[in-house]
This record gives sequence, structure tokens and C-alpha cells, in this order.
Amino acid sequence: MAGVVGVVAEYNPFHNGHLYQLQQIKQAFPDDIIIVAMSGNFLQRGEPACLDKWTRTQEALQNDADLVVELPVLACVQPADRFAFGAVSLLSALGADKLVFGAEHSSYDFMSFARKVAGVHGEFHKYDESYARSFQTAIKKELGHAVDQPNDLLGLAYAKANYRLGEPLDLFPVQRVETSYHDQSLHKGAQIASASAIRKNFSLSKKTQKKLAPYLPQVSLNDLVEGPFVSWDDFWPLLRYKVVSSNLADLGQIYGMSEGIEYRIQEQTQRLPLDINFDMWVKKVKTKRFTYTHLARLAVAILLNISEQEVQAYNSEPYIRLLGFGGDGRKQLSRVKKNCPFPIYSRVSQDDRKEQLAVDYRAGKIYQLFNGVEQDAKRAPIVF
Repeated sequence: MAGVVGVVAEYNPFHNGHLYQLQQIKQAFPDDIIIVAMSGNFLQRGEPACLDKWTRTQEALQNDADLVVELPVLACVQPADRFAFGAVSLLSALGADKLVFGAEHSSYDFMSFARKVAGVHGEFHKYDESYARSFQTAIKKELGHAVDQPNDLLGLAYAKANYRLGEPLDLFPVQRVETSYHDQSLHKGAQIASASAIRKNFSLSKKTQKKLAPYLPQVSLNDLVEGPFVSWDDFWPLLRYKVVSSNLADLGQIYGMSEGIEYRIQEQTQRLPLDINFDMWVKKVKTKRFTYTHLARLAVAILLNISEQEVQAYNSEPYIRLLGFGGDGRKQLSRVKKNCPFPIYSRVSQDDRKEQLAVDYRAGKIYQLFNGVEQDAKRAPIVF
């Protein structure tokens, strides 16, 4: 009997590395259905997606994905372990029995690691370093070696989530090839570049488009060129306005605020010159306790006005938003719909946008300010 493979993705943008992963899945499990749980218009690493969720869904469906669902923004603003738990829970609810993910060390037995470190926590009260660094130190002590590469860390987070859920999924790491996650260079003769390198090197010039062609499927390159291409540069003035104009009590209610960081955020923002950009802002606000990614996620929460209560409400009552599917994806939905533990939304009604989908709808409207395309109202899943 055919199985179901789950993939957690951003596709920011969809490039040859993502294509390679999906091809590896098809080669290893030719009869299986592929479900992609994809971050929407704001991503877990704390940035707006360069192309909207509908464009990236279409790209995934054109490259072997059978069903694409949205990871709600309330999952994406959470730290890696909580984000991973939301993603793995969602995929398991949709019937996935396997999870495939990229890793810097595909030989790692991530489930074995997860069992060993299930009760391990960092020294959160050690104030001269971030919790992430403290946690990595604790993991190294328990396992005898570091697990500190970006995709390895996410792989461990997925494994820990799977362990908490009773191990409903078999894990299959795929070796990351040719480039590291943080590599921002385009290497001549290579066919794979990191998403960050592609974003950094993208512009509308013909020369740059030609330079990016080896690293992207043609449809992805076309979508980038046709745009609109969105980045923190677009949203930065809104974020700055929100920080400067808010009172400290309101800032303190934003999800992820802790240890009085709202005081530093507002003070530094008010003092900085007008010509700085988002990256400069993060570097000025940053302390030893808060990583760049933590602050970037916090910036998304500020921009979208996400409260602790809204995140906790989602964690208590998760849901699934359909973005697109092909024929096999439709069949899988029919199989699981009756017994799925989470509500499944295919459209956003007037009531939905005021209730369970309120934050996603708000996020879509803010993204639309610079994308120019309606993200939720009257949008139906893409049928491929």
C-alpha cells in the first residue's frame, strides 16, 4: 500500500535544492503521496516570504508535491521546537507516515538523539548567553558531539516532536548538497545555491537573472522576475513606526517579549538614524541573550501585532489551511477528512476572518500592502 511522505518547507524561493529533495522522495518512494506543510507569507526564521504563498504553492505542485497546506503564522512565529511540533502534528493529522527533511549530516540517527535529549534543557537563567547557545551546550554534553547546523537542528526538533507524539512518522534525512544554509555566494559551475544566496543576488537586471538561472527551475525564475519580490526592506518602515508609536505596555504584550527587551527595542529604535535598514536595526538591538533569528521572529510578531494569548489559542486548537492539491492530494484529503483531529479550511469566510483565522487574515492583509494581491478573501485552493 502506498504511503504518505510529509515535508516541512518554506520554498523562499523554490530552488534546485528543493527540487532535488522532492526528486529523492520520488525515487525512494515512487508510489507515495507527498504532502508539503509550507510556511505562509511570514516565515519561521523571521522574515516575509519573497513570493506569496500561492505562487510558492503552484511551484511545489508543478514539481511533484501532491498536497500543500499552510503552516499558520501563529506556528511560524514560535521557536524551532514549538514550530516543529506544530508542523509534525499537522502532517501526522493528514495521514503522513514518513517525514523527509534536509540535513547537513544525513547519517545522524535523529530519533535516537531525540530520545536521549527528550528531557534536556538549556540553562535559561545563564544571562551571559542566549538560550539557543545554552541548549546546544546541553545537547553536546548529552550526545558527546554538537548538533549545531541549521538543518540538523531543525531535524532534531522534528524528531523531538515526533517522539512527543508517539513516533507516528519514520524519519528520512536527505543530505544537503553543494551549499550550506548560510552560504550567500553563487558558486560557478554549481546547480544548487542556498535560498538566502538567491535572494541576496536577485535583482531585476537581465545580467542577474541570467546569473541565477542555473540554480532555479525556470518557473521559479519566471515568478521571481514577474514578482512582486518582497523583503524586510518593504516592511521596515511599518515596523519602525509600530515600535516608535507604541507604548511600552502594549509592546510588552507582543508574543516573544521577555526580560524587558521591549525597553531596549524602543529606545534603540528611537535613537537610530533614519537611513538604517532592518538588518542594521537587528544588530543594534541584539544582545547576548537574543539571537538574530529570535529578534527577527519578534519583529514579525510586532509587525503583525501577535499576542501571547493568540499563540496559546492556536496551540490549544490547531487547524489546517489548504493551499493546493493535485489528484492524489484530493484523494488523501478524502481519506483523512472525516477523522482528522484538526479543522480543515479551504476558504476564509466572513466568520473565519474574525475567529480562528483572524491572525492569518491580518497577516495576509499586511503582506498584501506590498504584494498587491489578495491573500485570503475569496481565495480557493489551487487545483493542479
